[in-house]
Amino acid sequence: MADTPNSGPPPDTLSSGGFEELVADHQKRIYFFIRSMVFQPEDAGDILQDVNLILIRKREKFKMGTDFKSWAFAIARFECLAYLSRRKKTVLQSLDTGVLESLADRAEERADDVEPWLRALEECRRGLPDESARLLSLRYQHQVMLETIAAQWQTSVGALKQKLLRIRIQLKNCILKRRGKEITGNDGFCP
Repeated sequence: MADTPNSGPPPDTLSSGGFEELVADHQKRIYFFIRSMVFQPEDAGDILQDVNLILIRKREKFKMGTDFKSWAFAIARFECLAYLSRRKKTVLQSLDTGVLESLADRAEERADDVEPWLRALEECRRGLPDESARLLSLRYQHQVMLETIAAQWQTSVGALKQKLLRIRIQLKNCILKRRGKEITGNDGFCP
C-alpha cells in the first residue's frame, strides 16, 4: 500500500487560520505588554503591527502545545528594545538594558490580569449616558483635542475637563465594584 502525502499541517504546527486566530486572541495582551515599555500609544501601535508581521512570518517556528504568549512576548520585547535603542533623544535611552528587561518581565507577569479589567471597563462604559460615552470616544479613542470638542459642543475646556474627571471617577468606581463582584460573587449593581 502506497503512502499518500499528508495534506494538513504537520502535527506539531497550527494551520494558517488557526495561527492567525491565536495571534488575534492575544492582541490586547501583546499591546498592553508593549505599552508597558513604550509610552506613546501611536508608537506602541506601530510596534504591535511589526510584532504581528514577525509572528506571521515566523509561524512555522511556533510549536503547537508550547506557550504562545511567552513566544509572542519575547518577540515583542525584542522589538521594544530595538525601538528604544533607535530613540536617541528620549529619557528612556539613559536607562540600561537591565532596567528595561526588568520592566518587561513585570509586564509579562501582569499581562493576564488585564483582560478582566478591560471587560469590566467595557461593561461600565456601556452603562454611561450617551453624552458621556460620546465624550470619552471623542477624547480617548479618536484623540480629538479638548479645544475642538469644546467648540463643537459650545462649552468651555474647563467644563469638559471637569466632566471627564467625573466620568473617569465614575468608571473607576464601577470597575472596582464589578471586579469586587467577580472576586466575591456579590451581585451589586453598577450603573
